[in-house]
Amino acid sequence: MNFRYPCAFKYRLAFVAGNLDAFVLPMAFCAREAEWLSLRGASMSVGQGAPSIILADDHPIVRYGIRQALESQGLAKVLGEAGSARELLEAVAKTPCEMIVTDFSMPDEQNRDGLSLIERLTRLFPDKPIVVITALRNPGLVAALLKHGVKAVVEKSGDIAELALAIKAASSGRKYISRSLRSLLVSHEVAIKENDSPKLTRAEIEVLRLFAYEGLTSQQISERLSRSRKTVSRHKRSAQAKLGLATNQELIEYCRRVNLAL
Repeated sequence: MNFRYPCAFKYRLAFVAGNLDAFVLPMAFCAREAEWLSLRGASMSVGQGAPSIILADDHPIVRYGIRQALESQGLAKVLGEAGSARELLEAVAKTPCEMIVTDFSMPDEQNRDGLSLIERLTRLFPDKPIVVITALRNPGLVAALLKHGVKAVVEKSGDIAELALAIKAASSGRKYISRSLRSLLVSHEVAIKENDSPKLTRAEIEVLRLFAYEGLTSQQISERLSRSRKTVSRHKRSAQAKLGLATNQELIEYCRRVNLAL
């Protein structure tokens, strides 16, 4: 597999005669190729300075692509993989890795959301830097992840070079945020003082996070949290009333600006 120009983090499947023939990353040259090649030239082969990681994503083919990209360029050594929140917690507990690279939204048998998983990881494994990969373009979510100790946040639609830079930064104890997500943080001014926001209950925050951050419907939230749809709707209405917001769009915009931490 040729990853000479892995400048996009989107995947495509090549089918020949109706069969899966190859899994490749787009090879189009991009503006950040020079940065990628520079980083690649400075990297060592796997096992000679590259951090050991646990890689988590609920899509096996995505894990495969990320693993191949990282290991083929000597950027990380994948010691284990996980396809759910439970599998990730178990893998990190039993594998002496140096870093966690995980998708934000993954299945969880106990109905927790992505932030709850991050909260558990940082509490149970405070010595392991976390790099989060997400498709959610939400500055409030990014702010919450950083507040909970995440070292790097990478947008799924970004360059593979950004993931390499994120891993390098996290290994050095520095923070990294994808370029497009950084611009969102600046433009939306998400740093709002805690005492400026009305106090919401834990149940209300859980509902709002799933509604605004993950885009779930009331029925999906009901199933995720094992609550009745009527209860979910009541929590949502109560939060809107406290915040003085009349519409779903206003609620979404508010959640994009603030950190809904528990």
